[in-house]
Order: sequence, then structure tokens, then C-alpha cells
Amino acid sequence: MELETLKTLWQEQETPPMAAGSHEELLALLQKRSIGPIARMRRNLRKEVIVMAISYGFCIIFYLLAFNGDMANVAWLFVGLLLFFYVYYHRKNQLLKKMQCVGCEVRSNLAGQLKTLQKYLRFYFWSSTVIVPLSLFVAFEIAFHSRTKPVSSLWLMVTLLCALTVGCTIAVYFLNRWYIHKLYGRHLRKLQELLQEMDEV
Repeated sequence: MELETLKTLWQEQETPPMAAGSHEELLALLQKRSIGPIARMRRNLRKEVIVMAISYGFCIIFYLLAFNGDMANVAWLFVGLLLFFYVYYHRKNQLLKKMQCVGCEVRSNLAGQLKTLQKYLRFYFWSSTVIVPLSLFVAFEIAFHSRTKPVSSLWLMVTLLCALTVGCTIAVYFLNRWYIHKLYGRHLRKLQELLQEMDEV
């Protein structure tokens, strides 16, 4: 129904100027909270931000208070990661807000914004995959320099760290593919299909 309504509005926009009633219909359609793919992506984004803030907040507090403050640098690593991803979430939310703009030219804006959204999702996928080995190496370096006892077998620790890093990175790669598709991929595909149908009309 949503697709048919947008197609009808698009056809009306191509011929005469948009009537007041159809403009209101388009506005209502794009601003529906639970139906539109953009609204769903924004809700998913808000859930992600909340989950990330809570989980990273617990990790930050834990590393600040545990180990007599010796691992406070790990807490600052989590603060940096949280800020990095918050900037990403904020920018993606701004883009999704613009995609709901009714007064804008629907076709040209939607095409450009879909490309930008795909770039954001690719960036999110690769950065959240690469951040795992980097975080493990940084945490190991911090733990290694804040140790109080001498290390008996450095090579064994490095080998274990490399094995853990490879295993976690592979797991996070496949988890990210599933996760991003579940939260954004289906909705993005809907919007791309809508765009193709608008091109065909």
C-alpha cells in the first residue's frame, strides 16, 4: 500500500503540480512511525545507541574501579570507542531525518541519500569489524605494561593473543553481516525497490 501510494504521488508530481491533498498524503505516509522503512531504521538506530551506551558504560565503570585503577586506560579506550560510534550514529540519524523530508524533491534526494546511507553502513560494517583486533591489541599492550609480576612466557601470550584475535575477528565479521542486514538491509532494499519502480514509471 505504501509503495502504491508513493507511485501515485510520484506520477502526479511529474504531470501537474502536486495538489494540497496529495502533499498531505505523502507527508502522512513518510511520517508514519511504524510502517515506513526509514522510521524502522531510525528506531533500530535508537535501540543501538541505547544498548551501546549501557554496555560501554558498564565496561567503563568496571575498568575505572577494578584492579585498583591499574586498568583505567582500558576504560579510556572504551570512552574513545563510544564517542567514535556516537558521532557515526548521530550522522546516520541526521541522514535518516533528511530522508523523511516531504518538502524535498522525492526522487533525486532519495537516490542520493540511499547512496550515502549505503556508505555509512559499509563504514559501520568495516570499522566495527576492524575495531575488534585493534582493541584486543591495545588492551593487551595496556595490560602488559601495567603488570606487576614478570611474564614467564611472552611468546605463549602473544600466540594466544593472535589466536584470540583471529577467532574474534572472524566471528565479528559474520555477526556484523547478519546484524546489519537484520537492522538495515531489508529496509534499505525496500527503498531501493521503490526507487527502481519510480524510475520505471
